Amino acid sequence: MIVEPGGHVHATAVLVGDRGILISGPSGSGKSSIASELVRRAADRGAFAALICDDQCLLQAISGRLICTAPASLQGGVEVRGSGLHTVDFETCGVIHLAVELSKPEQAIRFAGDARIVLEGVAMPHLILPEREVEAACRAVEARLFRAFWKK
Repeated sequence: MIVEPGGHVHATAVLVGDRGILISGPSGSGKSSIASELVRRAADRGAFAALICDDQCLLQAISGRLICTAPASLQGGVEVRGSGLHTVDFETCGVIHLAVELSKPEQAIRFAGDARIVLEGVAMPHLILPEREVEAACRAVEARLFRAFWKK
């Protein structure tokens, strides 16, 4: 994940419950689709979820937490490939708890374990998942954020 000067990153961010997820990957890898599906799945459970930003995110470390905001010109918009930008419910900012990187399937990591990434000086869990596999990505994100790890 490449964070440019000023904390700018090509990514999509979403809140699910009280957890923020930053999803990065190449154009067409499924960032917007995963974010939209995470919001839909949360709504089906009666849980809160909302987009923070789509395509362009601004990151800043504040008091040891990674804060994500949307550029003002993109707030409330999400891309639907082939259709364009559409309006969605959104939050202007959120704390990020998990970084997801979408990559070619052969580069994805099956068992992330304790994998971490440091963004703007803040370390957090890091998943590297296959691009364009929306359902599998949603399951991995939800498991990482909301399920306890198995201890034998």
